[in-house]
Amino acid sequence: MYFIEGIKMLHKPGIRAFVVIPFMLNAVIFFSVIMLLGYYFVESLDYLISKLPDWLSFLYWIIFPLFASLLLFISGYFFNTVANILGAPFNGLLAEKVEEILTGETSDETFDTQSLIAIVPHSIKREIDKIIYYIPRVLVLFLLTLIPGINIISSFAWLLMGAWMLSIQYSDFPMDNNKVNFLEMKNLLKEQRLSSIGFGIAVAIALSIPVVNFLVMPAAVIGATIMWVDIHKNNFAQKNLSEEPG
Repeated sequence: MYFIEGIKMLHKPGIRAFVVIPFMLNAVIFFSVIMLLGYYFVESLDYLISKLPDWLSFLYWIIFPLFASLLLFISGYFFNTVANILGAPFNGLLAEKVEEILTGETSDETFDTQSLIAIVPHSIKREIDKIIYYIPRVLVLFLLTLIPGINIISSFAWLLMGAWMLSIQYSDFPMDNNKVNFLEMKNLLKEQRLSSIGFGIAVAIALSIPVVNFLVMPAAVIGATIMWVDIHKNNFAQKNLSEEPG
């Protein structure tokens, strides 16, 4: 499984810096979000309970877990979105270094502060493109969830959609490095649909585990890069050769 292979490579020399920096960034973002939302959570809950008569005070123990679950959901979604946007430049460099290790092909580009700053605008634009791709599909799925009968399979549909989006999210880094545009990337992933969905499901499971989810982003980038080198790179090269005029 490619995600597991990504976890195994986290400690390898040459890529540790690209793991440590996003890890620290994720930790700061996560705890900042939890502290901010936690403050408003307590304030909102206290206000809500104060409006209830004393004989309904037992509802606190019903409302609390509901609010806590909502807090975790919102913070997890917000954390993952912000972490991906801010970590995108590091993820692109991480994918590049992992591909160098796997293939032995070195890049002429050097990693320094100036090169990192130079790729920030492109990385953020690519992340925004992915968000634009996600939003209408999530809205359609949400509306289908509200339809009686169809909503029976909504949980399964959400799982598949989430796995597909995560596969796109992390496969984008090695493919962008290799000049694979967004449409070509989706087509490559569709050709290996089972591998793509399986990779996304593994990432989704790991994201649900507290603290472990700090390492999911670099592990997923590494895993997606291994998947690119293993099954997508040759396919993309062969397609380009077949499309060249004879």
